[in-house]
Amino acid sequence: MIKKKLSQKITEATDQQLTLTTEEKDYAIQHQLLSEAANIVIIEKEQLFTNAIIERFDKETEELISKDSYSFLQTPLVHFKEKLNEFLYLESPSFDVIGVDAIAVEYDEVFEVYTAMFGLAVQKKFGPAMKDYLNEHFHAENMNYSVMFAGNDGLWEVNLPLNYIDQFNENFTIEEAYVFLYSFIFSLVSTIEN
Repeated sequence: MIKKKLSQKITEATDQQLTLTTEEKDYAIQHQLLSEAANIVIIEKEQLFTNAIIERFDKETEELISKDSYSFLQTPLVHFKEKLNEFLYLESPSFDVIGVDAIAVEYDEVFEVYTAMFGLAVQKKFGPAMKDYLNEHFHAENMNYSVMFAGNDGLWEVNLPLNYIDQFNENFTIEEAYVFLYSFIFSLVSTIEN
């Protein structure tokens, strides 16, 4: 999927510059998707979510609390530990290449972990490889993640406690947590599709 989506992005680049994330550029080079003449501009991590839809909702009622601007992403992630009734919904065009529309993040006060929930558009046949990848990068002895294939939607519904993923840091800003998730999911999808 990444190869197909990235090839399409490269082909559809209308101007002289091709804007890619570091992960996309490395993947495109590794899979020889770029011409030597490609004029590449790397998206800085801060630019991943400048066009994102950023909304906070009440966990119980799912009512909109606020629509936020990009600047809200500079808030420390601990915000959700302090506001237990909230979750953040972030939808970004940057997620298209990894097969995700949006990612919701919240703090689960019962298990005392930050959780990410998202639908991942990869074929059902990749389930065992996805679980192998997660088992390798997730400390399951402390807590389990949840992945379930929703056949009607053709998506894997993923519920991932972030605290047990290698290199997660509770001191992240919200933006850093989403950049971390983007990189993690990119690595997951590119690994299972090889």
